Amino acid sequence: MPFDLLERRWLPVVTRDGPDRVSLRGALERAHEVGLAGRPEDHAALLRLLLALYASAARPADAGEWDAAWRSPALDAGRIGAYLDDHADRFDLFSPTRPFWQCAALSEPNREADVLEVASWGSGTAQFASHLLLPPQPMAPRDAALALVLLQSWHPGGIQSGHRDDPASRAGKVYGGKASPLSSITHLRVTGRTLKDEILLNCPPGQRSPGDRPVWEREAPAPPMLAREPEGPLDLWTWPTRRVRLFSDEDGHVTDVAVHDGDRPADPGAAAVRWDPGAAVTARGTRLAITDAGHQPLPWAAARLLAPEPDSGGCAVLEHLVAAAERGVLPPPSTWEAVMVRAEHTTAHRAALSGIVTLHAPLGPAGVLGDPARRAALAEYAGLPWAVQRQITRTASAALGILSAIAAARPGLSLAAHLPYAWERFAANPGEGAEDWVRALAGAVDRVADSSGGDLMAAARIRTDALLALPAPLDPPEEGH
Repeated sequence: MPFDLLERRWLPVVTRDGPDRVSLRGALERAHEVGLAGRPEDHAALLRLLLALYASAARPADAGEWDAAWRSPALDAGRIGAYLDDHADRFDLFSPTRPFWQCAALSEPNREADVLEVASWGSGTAQFASHLLLPPQPMAPRDAALALVLLQSWHPGGIQSGHRDDPASRAGKVYGGKASPLSSITHLRVTGRTLKDEILLNCPPGQRSPGDRPVWEREAPAPPMLAREPEGPLDLWTWPTRRVRLFSDEDGHVTDVAVHDGDRPADPGAAAVRWDPGAAVTARGTRLAITDAGHQPLPWAAARLLAPEPDSGGCAVLEHLVAAAERGVLPPPSTWEAVMVRAEHTTAHRAALSGIVTLHAPLGPAGVLGDPARRAALAEYAGLPWAVQRQITRTASAALGILSAIAAARPGLSLAAHLPYAWERFAANPGEGAEDWVRALAGAVDRVADSSGGDLMAAARIRTDALLALPAPLDPPEEGH
């Protein structure tokens, strides 16, 4: 029973009338009047799929074309529709010869439908997803389509099931499997009022790289694992992390699944940094942290990437946003926010998910982002919590006689834990909120010092050393703050 993803309503969106489902074609045709819905991990994976579709059909080649697309009331329906028509036979979820994002050569299932659930990819799954202890229920095709996108985007690495035709398979297993693209990076997207805005904000203009093709433009893969490198963003956004085949019953519900290792880059993180414009990285090219050692969120993390210094890290989507603000395309008073997602794993090999962390990170007004001096000042203020936290950790370690790692993980010694909504207030109006931001940091230092375990000498040292990391002059925080 066919299930055409271009025409069937499976993609979760929000409309003026509330939650709804639309097809891939409908999402792009109505992008100016709907918003993408779903959990943060769903949103990130589906956005990448839509970015691949849009960029394949109508990606602006340069800033001028992008500005015109931004000012247009809708996406280019003519180019997008023609592209989808040309590749319409590649989007059937159950095609016998070209099933979407799957391997038609897989003829035997090796797992039940619950392998498609994100909750099944962790360790100790039953403790947090007890329904997985029950016999799996057939999965409706629209839910299976979403689950397939998530599996190809988020699946962890480690040992994978080996296909009998795979020469790398030993005793039915393939070792050294790589984590999927989203599971390998910190992913940043800039939010928009509509899906149209979000697609354009997260799709910097440019030309297609030679050889760069999405999965539906490629030949159907053979079952064995394949070691290769991505050839561009279209390839990476639709990377076939696993060889998958969905098997359905007579009602079209998925009952069984074949899952084996798929395409394998040497270093998924490095590949994503090279090709994914949403990859948010440190200056060393590693995944940007969005929580501290005590798992407290760091809402200033994205703004720190705006610093002009080469050691501040970066993200191509943020550079694209800044460029649009500098050109004056974005209204100066408009405020912008990034949403960042990052997979956490139970082992260094990223063989099991322990969770997916989400961070909402305000970026400030376009007028600030488009002004180099004001943008640099915003980034400098975003860097203050890191400088202060480093000093807190260093001093607490020495004063309390504990390891730095232990000090960093103590909830009471987390500066971020004592800054509720302070960054959000500052980012809304950086020009007038700088003094309040610094005072909020000083107040947080005071509360951290008071949480140092009753050692008055240690508290005094933490307070004194940490305040030295803040701009001067600065009056001491008020009593009781």
